[in-house]
Amino acid sequence: MRTDSGPRRSAAGRPAGPQPAKRQAILEAAVAVFLREGYTRASVDVIADEARVSKQTVYNHFGDKERLFIAAVEEERERVAAGFAAGSPDAPGPDGTGPDGTGPDGTGPDGTEPGEAYDDGDARTALIHFGHRVLAVLLDERASALRRLVIAEVARHPSLRPACAEGEPQQLVTHLAELLGRRTARGELTVPEPATAARQFVALIVQQGLYQSMYGTCPLADTQAAAVCESAADLLVRAYRP
Repeated sequence: MRTDSGPRRSAAGRPAGPQPAKRQAILEAAVAVFLREGYTRASVDVIADEARVSKQTVYNHFGDKERLFIAAVEEERERVAAGFAAGSPDAPGPDGTGPDGTGPDGTGPDGTEPGEAYDDGDARTALIHFGHRVLAVLLDERASALRRLVIAEVARHPSLRPACAEGEPQQLVTHLAELLGRRTARGELTVPEPATAARQFVALIVQQGLYQSMYGTCPLADTQAAAVCESAADLLVRAYRP
């Protein structure tokens, strides 16, 4: 019977239970190896080596390569959504603030919520600004490469279909729904179901961005990005103008 209050340890002397740092290292290594080798050629041995953990540690955390791949895709989606909330695809600085002054919780220097940072000007201007951030974050190089890999592999490996269930990132939809709700409260727009309208707007921006960038293989020109955002904003404003 244990009488000490120290951490429980395994037979090998290592702390037992969840180890978030190792899990994160495995996911980072998995994304790198899957993008470099593809799903079929990627091996758990190589992923373990790059993560500097044992192969058994990888299996302890994720079970098998399939579940590791799905977890890596989900981790990348969370990174993208967090980048948008922080106002930048870059990691926060040493003091926890982003390059634009946003805090670690995504609030601005004046305490504004993430969605409010895109809420300046009239409704059309705010939507165009919001659309540009969606494109900048969602079409970054690593996210686009992983998206293409999922599409390529799912036909050969149907068990990977859960990795395709992306839809519109919920965090972006939530921010935009709040923006539309504020515009409706001001009387500038009449949006009876802000979440539905937000989902449709984000889907239009993302799909047009993917199509015109050839799924992230060629950067969007400024004029192309502007056209995507302006046409989507015009469509929503026309649909919900009082």
